[in-house]
Amino acid sequence: MIIYIKGEFVKKIFSTILVSGCALLWLSACSSFSNKGSGAEVQVPIEPLTCIVVLPASTSVDKDDTITFSDARDLEKGAELATMTMSRELADNPKVRILTSDQVSALVPEISGGLSGTIAGLGKRLNCDGVLTTTVGRFKQREGGEYASDSPASATFSMVLRHVSTGSILWSADFTETQESFLSNIFSFDKAQTRGFKWISVEDLLEQGIKERLADCPYLK
Repeated sequence: MIIYIKGEFVKKIFSTILVSGCALLWLSACSSFSNKGSGAEVQVPIEPLTCIVVLPASTSVDKDDTITFSDARDLEKGAELATMTMSRELADNPKVRILTSDQVSALVPEISGGLSGTIAGLGKRLNCDGVLTTTVGRFKQREGGEYASDSPASATFSMVLRHVSTGSILWSADFTETQESFLSNIFSFDKAQTRGFKWISVEDLLEQGIKERLADCPYLK
């Protein structure tokens, strides 16, 4: 009888250790996954750039036939905001040349070869060796107030920095986020805390994403 009790006790201890170990592994896996959220890729070795042209943000309308007129209009607003945010964040960077749509049209009025031709033409005209492009793929406003939201804000964009002479991608970064409540994702505590545990607007979400990605780009430092 005593041996049976001890055996059960040992089994309980082993089960507890096993469950705890699995829990730690699960937490570690979740933590590791969350660290991959930046979506940034840098080609090595990093080539120094003397001048970077920043183009106005565009949308994914031309690449997605399923986008509705209403969504396309929202994406245009998102692209305008992304352009304004980049202009503000990079205004004091001495190696950056920020262009408007009119300036791009004036510099390369009859460029063939699509994006690669535009990049090559701008690089030659401005004597720059890098061109940064940004594409907004989703810009959905929240439905509800700051403390009660039926549908949270959601934004998606991508950034690509290309080398002018070779056309190769030197750096790229993606951003995709639909705001989550702290209760639905306990690993988002730090982010929720910086946002005051509120449901933020899509404008705030996109601006935060743009700032984070620009701050992570090694070529802009």
